[in-house]
Amino acid sequence: MVLLLFVELDDLTLLSGILGFLAVCIAWLYGVIVLLKFIKTKEKSLGYFFLAIMFTMSPWYPSGLGFIYWVFTRNELAYPTYVLLGTIGVPIALLSWLQIYMPALHQKQKGVVNLIAVCLSLAFYIYLFYFLFFAPLAPMDTVIGIKRNPIDIDYKGFILVFLAISLVISTVTGNEFSIASLKIKADPSLVWKGRFLILSFNLFAIGAFGDGFITLTPPTLIIFRLFMVLASTFYYIGFILPKWMRKILKLN
Repeated sequence: MVLLLFVELDDLTLLSGILGFLAVCIAWLYGVIVLLKFIKTKEKSLGYFFLAIMFTMSPWYPSGLGFIYWVFTRNELAYPTYVLLGTIGVPIALLSWLQIYMPALHQKQKGVVNLIAVCLSLAFYIYLFYFLFFAPLAPMDTVIGIKRNPIDIDYKGFILVFLAISLVISTVTGNEFSIASLKIKADPSLVWKGRFLILSFNLFAIGAFGDGFITLTPPTLIIFRLFMVLASTFYYIGFILPKWMRKILKLN
């Protein structure tokens, strides 16, 4: 009976859906842990981190959640729902990360950078909602994206440009943030945080680039989605450095 649910999906699509759902669930697990910690401590940076870790994976929401929707209904998500699910959280993730990064390393430039990021995000949302809901004759395959199968899409136009810009910004700033932590030799915990974070940002960049711009096969899909899971894990460990990891590393 279980096998019959999957007979209409080819092997690569099935694998993409399963791995996408697992990657999203793992990111959500870390997000819930951070949210609970934020509720307990009311530390503002934890609130931003919660938003960042929850929405950084949003481009993979349609793949994972769309797969579950297909399993139970045998239908695809409606195109606007699919696109919104995968894109609307990206500006939130970017802006949330900048609220952590800028005060830590570039306090004086915080206002200007935030203004630019907000303007870019607003342009993204205007473009997205205009073509999804107010331009019925627009060629969606070229201005938004084309569905490859019931659960995967190739984004086009300004959507793709914004996603690429967000990836570059997060990778560059994430590496700078990580390297700054590595330089604080007097505090071993910060050095370890930097190590985990630099792994996280670079694994995410490789996984996201490979998933979005390289023709996938089952082995490469597994590798890139594994990178995404590891990126979420190292992102959580590097920012929080939980007690169990401190114990493993023998940190006070």
